Amino acid sequence: MSFSTNQFNYYLQTSHICKKFLIKDGIISSYFEVESQPGFFPKSRWEVTVLKRSAQQIGESISILKNFDYYQYLICTILPDIADTNPFKKIFQKIRFIIIISFAKFIDLLLIRDFESIKKWNDLSKKVLELGAEIVNSFRQGMKFTEISNYIKLDKEFYNFFNIDMEKIDEELNHYYL
Repeated sequence: MSFSTNQFNYYLQTSHICKKFLIKDGIISSYFEVESQPGFFPKSRWEVTVLKRSAQQIGESISILKNFDYYQYLICTILPDIADTNPFKKIFQKIRFIIIISFAKFIDLLLIRDFESIKKWNDLSKKVLELGAEIVNSFRQGMKFTEISNYIKLDKEFYNFFNIDMEKIDEELNHYYL
C-alpha cells in the first residue's frame, strides 16, 4: 500500500470535513467498526474476540486507534481557527494525514491477515500518537512553534513502513498554503 500526492491533495481539499472514524471502538463494544474514509479505507467491521484469537496485540492496536480518532477529530476542529501562515497549521495537517494513513495501513493489515506486521504497526503508531499528543498539547498551552520544532521528528523506518514521501507532502503543503 502506497500513498500518493494525489491522495494528499484530496485529503487537503476535504480536510475541513470533520468526522470520527470509529463507529464501534472494540473496547466497550464487542465489535471494532470503522466508517469509510474515501480514498483511504472502506467501512469495515470485525469481531474483537476473533481478532484477539489471531493476534494478542490487537487490543493495543484498538487502543491506539481510539486515541488516533480522538486526535484526528480534535485537530480537524482546530484547523479552521489557525492562520494559514501559522506553522502549527502545516504540522497539524501532516499529523492528521499520518493518522489517516495509519488507520488505512492497519485496516489493510487486517484485511490481508498480516498479524506479524501489526506488531510493527503498534510500535510505530505509538510514536505518532505520542508526537501528535505533544504537538496538540503544546499548541493548546500557547507555546510557540519554534519552542517545539526541533522535537518534531519521525524516523525513516516510519516513513518506509507507511510508504510516505514527506518531502512531497511538504512541497504540497507549501503550494497549498502560499
